[in-house]
Amino acid sequence: MNIVNTWQFNLIGYLITIVGFFQFYKLAVRAAKRDGAATILLQTIAGISILLLTPFLPFKISSDPKIYALLILASVFYAINDRLQTTVRKNLQISLCSILNQLSTVFLIMSGLLIFREPFVVSKIAGGVLIVLGNTISLYRKGRIEINRYIWLAILANMALASAMSIDIGISRQFNLPFYIMLTLILPSVMIMVIEKIKIEEIINEYQSKNRKYYLITGLMWGLAIFFSLRSFQFGKVTTIVPLQALSVLFNIMIAYLFLKERDYLFKKIIAAILIIFGVFLTV
Repeated sequence: MNIVNTWQFNLIGYLITIVGFFQFYKLAVRAAKRDGAATILLQTIAGISILLLTPFLPFKISSDPKIYALLILASVFYAINDRLQTTVRKNLQISLCSILNQLSTVFLIMSGLLIFREPFVVSKIAGGVLIVLGNTISLYRKGRIEINRYIWLAILANMALASAMSIDIGISRQFNLPFYIMLTLILPSVMIMVIEKIKIEEIINEYQSKNRKYYLITGLMWGLAIFFSLRSFQFGKVTTIVPLQALSVLFNIMIAYLFLKERDYLFKKIIAAILIIFGVFLTV
């Protein structure tokens, strides 16, 4: 059996790249002159670099116009998420961002119940409650829950991400996977450029900053993290993959503690991560 085509290999690849993505994202954008330009630069690097894997998988594209309509709609929500995440990660700790990102699971549960009329499952609701509880614990400081504008932006970003994922389910199987990932990165980047009226010169200026190497690493990690995530689901069971992917929360907390000196409220963050991981386990 080819080890590359196993869920274990792709899960390990995902955990390595998603943790690297979170850590280097912070380093890349911490001194960004314009957040929108930084987002586009990262999306472009990720989208172009992932195309290097195109020859290793069968090439196919959908001929169904409805698939492209759904892809464009999903890209709108991906654009919102990607753009807001840059501002969020620039201003919040990586460990906190990793915890807040798990709220997308809660929003997916809510959309399943309210929009897709999925059956009410007690374990899923309990899992969602644990994820929210974990986030609440991470925000509880000095006797009260501290929420600033960046946390609200993170919540909004994860609502957009959940919306994109709800629309996006199953579309990736209609395409060559690296090509599809490129589309979900480049289309949102074009949308951001048009809406924010960002000039190419501004993107080039971001690339020419002293953080160039971090932009390159982050972009590369971004595309690979999406690739490994989707591939792990192709070869493994959702009930196995999803909880194990959630381990990235704990890993991000520990790596940020060691290398980015995010050492405040460590015990609370670890408790929050454990609750979230268990909560994610209950949702699948």
